[in-house]
Amino acid sequence: MRSVFGGPYRQAIRSRSLAQSMLRKLSIPGPALTAALLLSAFAGRAEALGGLILIDKPPAQDYSLSIGPGVAGYPESPGSSHTKVVPIPGVDFYWSLGAFASTDIGLGWNFSHREDLQFGVRLWPVFGRGDERSQQLALSDVGTRLGKGLFLNYAPLRFLILQSSVLAGSAYKGDGVQVEAGATVGAPIGGRALLGVTLGGTWANGPYLRSYYGVTPEESAVGGLPVYTPGAGWSDVNLQLVGEMQISERWKLSGQLVGAHLVGDAGRSPVVQSRNQTTFSLTLWYQLK
Repeated sequence: MRSVFGGPYRQAIRSRSLAQSMLRKLSIPGPALTAALLLSAFAGRAEALGGLILIDKPPAQDYSLSIGPGVAGYPESPGSSHTKVVPIPGVDFYWSLGAFASTDIGLGWNFSHREDLQFGVRLWPVFGRGDERSQQLALSDVGTRLGKGLFLNYAPLRFLILQSSVLAGSAYKGDGVQVEAGATVGAPIGGRALLGVTLGGTWANGPYLRSYYGVTPEESAVGGLPVYTPGAGWSDVNLQLVGEMQISERWKLSGQLVGAHLVGDAGRSPVVQSRNQTTFSLTLWYQLK
């Protein structure tokens, strides 16, 4: 994960491995290649972290690569009151032509080389629903999907970034769509620490909300929850804190904490145990290049 600052910001997230052929061309050492390919499978553990992204301007030459151990926590399923905590090895990879691969922001391409503007495409896994409580309530499993997204960020001021993203491909049939917008402000604290705050909101279409928050007549008959058919609309408002501490020339500690409050039809769903959803991550980074 990167910081949200530095020219105009140095970002709130780092990046990871790309395809094997690309890594070969870039002559990345064998251990780094192995780690990059392995860690790409862990990308996107926390759905709340998958909407708005912040990425650096591509490096002027070759690539940049950082790795490190991390831990992440996220709700067991949308609306759950239980948080699942898992170890997550971290990798951040940026290529000079704009490609990126990251356990924080997924796999994609930033088409802009400007410091105040980022736009592009990305792939991001959207994890499904299959936890024990959902099974006890006879709620249908929702499989893990590969989300296909677009992002657009603009920094009108050195301390402010306006962000937006669209992510499609979730829900039962892969026809779920989420649209998120927000703004991040950030500033350095002393000579080694950075802090950023993001305020955002998420809109979701009907198939997405019905898949994760709806209850069909068949599910109601078996599990006992009332029939519920949500429609398209705002699903949450969220506040994110991002921080980074420079330990030495190559070592950094970074983390983020996201608090989302479910609203609208999502918040009123009988599936929901808690409207307040918390996601966090903490990573110790070592910069290889």
